[in-house]
Amino acid sequence: MYQVFISGYRLAEVSHGKPYYVYCIEVLESETGTRYFIQRRYSEFSVLHRALKKGNADVAPFPPKKVRNLQPKVLEQRRAALEVYIQKMLRLSTTKQQVLNFLGIEEQTNPGASYKSTYKGTEDSQHVHSSTLGHQPVLTFRCDPYVQSSATSNSFPDIVINGVLFGIYKS
Repeated sequence: MYQVFISGYRLAEVSHGKPYYVYCIEVLESETGTRYFIQRRYSEFSVLHRALKKGNADVAPFPPKKVRNLQPKVLEQRRAALEVYIQKMLRLSTTKQQVLNFLGIEEQTNPGASYKSTYKGTEDSQHVHSSTLGHQPVLTFRCDPYVQSSATSNSFPDIVINGVLFGIYKS
């Protein structure tokens, strides 16, 4: 059984073209304890979704592309939605193998090393969320603090939300 978490996102700098965000995916194979760390762009998730939709009628809803996709609020909403999407698709027997292929994971009958990484690139200060401790989904929020927009503009930061986010993501 596999557990999948999208622990964060980071800005990928490229020598040609403009930079883009990649989502940092952590996969835990519970039977062997093997951990995989993968990075994928939103567009790669979109290609996976189209392929899954072509072969199956029972596909989870996919988070839409938004115009202002560089704002932290939008990136966090998309991260959470992509995490739910990939978890649902991995649970379906008809789409499980395609999702594992997308993640670059081959199902093994012989337990191998206890740690694997398909992480490409270097750790830098652009990484928004740390994946060293893993990520557990939060299921008890009644509303998303990022979705609610304040009626009045306030120049002071929201200390409570910043404190909670710091406590959860330690960044």
